[in-house]
Amino acid sequence: MANEKTPLRATAPTSPERAQKTSDRSTVARRRIVVGIIAAIVVIGGVWFLFGRGKDSPLSSIIGPSTPPVATFHFSNVVPKYEALQAHLAKSKLEKAAKHAAPTIEHATTQFLQAGYVNPDGWGDPGSIDDFFTDEAKADVDLDVDTLTLGKNASDQFETFTPNKKGNNIKVTALIDGNLNVTRAAAEFTFKGTAANGDGTTKSNVTVTGTLFFVPDGDSWKIESFHINREEKPHKTKSASASATETTG
Repeated sequence: MANEKTPLRATAPTSPERAQKTSDRSTVARRRIVVGIIAAIVVIGGVWFLFGRGKDSPLSSIIGPSTPPVATFHFSNVVPKYEALQAHLAKSKLEKAAKHAAPTIEHATTQFLQAGYVNPDGWGDPGSIDDFFTDEAKADVDLDVDTLTLGKNASDQFETFTPNKKGNNIKVTALIDGNLNVTRAAAEFTFKGTAANGDGTTKSNVTVTGTLFFVPDGDSWKIESFHINREEKPHKTKSASASATETTG
């Protein structure tokens, strides 16, 4: 009876066969592990190739480099003044009219500097600022775009302009007639900031000073004439840097 073959015994593999199958399973498992490791290396290499090479990444030509956000600024100090065009007007009423006009002129000046200096898209572009001028004054925008904006060649040196949080001041002088209407206004301002390239190796302290002369134009105010001076002082490095100054008007 001990030597009789049952159906199970007849079909059961012998010990050498079982050892061979176990060896085959181990070989397959090792192959799978090796294949998995190779696949992981390929995936990691592909991710680095696409995302880890910075500006050299193939995706940079498709997605394009990230653009730094455009800063915004506000004048830290606003001083309203007035000039009466008729004698014997009450001082309190003149002051009230001047205070009422100052925010509008301040806003127009802020938007003008934001478009021409803070926003890189406006550098050297007359079209970015000519809507702030009367039709007659627009003829001067093309001629003086180098100081009405950060400059025609600013994009070759810089990528961003960061306004200072302090030191940006404006004095708005309103010309007031006998009916207490503001007929013209002058915005005398100082505007400061820092222009820099992407990695911060090139920087310049920029100071813009001048006066914009505004006239009412429907519901808004437009610049009819101007006098602006821009001074740039590159940050000091081991080699001495010369400052540049330009004036328009």
